[in-house]
Amino acid sequence: MLVLGAGFGGFTLARALRREAARNRLRLTVVDPQPYLTYKPLLPEVAGGETQPRDTVVPLRRPLKHTELVPGSVASVDTSGKVAVIRTLDGTQRPIHYDHVVFALGAVTKTLPIPGLSENGIGFSSIEEAAFLRDHVLDRIQFAAATSDPAERRRALTFVFVGGGYTGVEAIAELQRLAVTEFRRYPKLYGERMDWVLVEAAGRIASELTEKLSGWTLDLLRRRGIRVLLHTEMKSCHNGEVVLSDGSTHASDTIVWVAGVTPNPVLDHTDVPRGRKGHVQCDAYLRVVRNDGSPVDGAWGLGDDAQVPDLTAQQQPAFYPPNAQNAIRQARTLARSLRNVLVGDAPVAYRHRSLGTLASYGGTRGAAVLRGLPLHGLPAWAVDKVYHALALPGPGRRLRLVLGWIGNGLTANQTAPVSSFPDPKHRFRQAAKEQDSK
Repeated sequence: MLVLGAGFGGFTLARALRREAARNRLRLTVVDPQPYLTYKPLLPEVAGGETQPRDTVVPLRRPLKHTELVPGSVASVDTSGKVAVIRTLDGTQRPIHYDHVVFALGAVTKTLPIPGLSENGIGFSSIEEAAFLRDHVLDRIQFAAATSDPAERRRALTFVFVGGGYTGVEAIAELQRLAVTEFRRYPKLYGERMDWVLVEAAGRIASELTEKLSGWTLDLLRRRGIRVLLHTEMKSCHNGEVVLSDGSTHASDTIVWVAGVTPNPVLDHTDVPRGRKGHVQCDAYLRVVRNDGSPVDGAWGLGDDAQVPDLTAQQQPAFYPPNAQNAIRQARTLARSLRNVLVGDAPVAYRHRSLGTLASYGGTRGAAVLRGLPLHGLPAWAVDKVYHALALPGPGRRLRLVLGWIGNGLTANQTAPVSSFPDPKHRFRQAAKEQDSK
């Protein structure tokens, strides 16, 4: 049994099948280039300094000790021949024959062909990007306090976020609060101001929430001094010069792209049937299906890279949204189906009604829809914290997470950047160079 991807879906599936693997009822192989699972809902807190990066990642080897872990990426998958070719970390290619394959490759940041974006933009889908952004924002404030050039100072203190979904809103809310704390510590910046800009093409932000909660979120951001530009798009960002569709231009060293996700492009190297938006085409049983509805033998899909019909929706056709809530529950359902298939029984259909949506904006403020009940402010923030404390895999990691939150409430936020030099070997080489010249 081959699982491609160790995100929420792949990780949960492998854990659910660990007893069968331990009893040698099946041989389980998981392929992923990373040795850990990233708990992505906490990335905004990592960027805001509320949570330590190490507390949001789950190393794979201990919880999946009865699983063969292959560090690498997918080079190709032939579903008719039931063979996948994996490119390992050393660059070699390894064919793996399987009886069942699960596509759990997740999604990546969705970009657009905007001039300058690939050179100047920063994504927000990994722990590395979140940690980098925290230090980058702090570094720009430090630079602004040191420079005597007004134009350079204004550029350093301008932060542009493109994408007003709840991830983008959470990210800018957390980072702006962190920046305000740091900004006040520089007397040389008295009289100056930061410019935080959120660009959204649609008519409202955090559209995953109700319209009323979306409006409340908009008011909260504006009260904090964040400019929210609705019905606006970024046209270009050459050399950090952000040109918007409203005609305005903003020079910035910080351009964060948070404008949605798309199925992992690794799928292009497979022959798996794809839906209209590039997802793996699945039926309600999580089986990969062809356009005529017939299942591909031994192929399954789940999570953000899968198009799974929502049987609970009133209007059809409808598909489940790409989020961790569905990925985790689809994995549990698929584990039951695979156990059934092993003994010759039928698979189980996936049915799930959304528990709701959670968003934390820092400072004990948040917005949530919990089983249809809208919440905002402190109650929503508290629900968000409780949910993530329970959902994070591993009791020890949960404890460290909660203790970190308690520590944040009792002590001042530590805002010293630790990555002023992108190259960690810089100091050593500089010291060696200076001593060699003596």
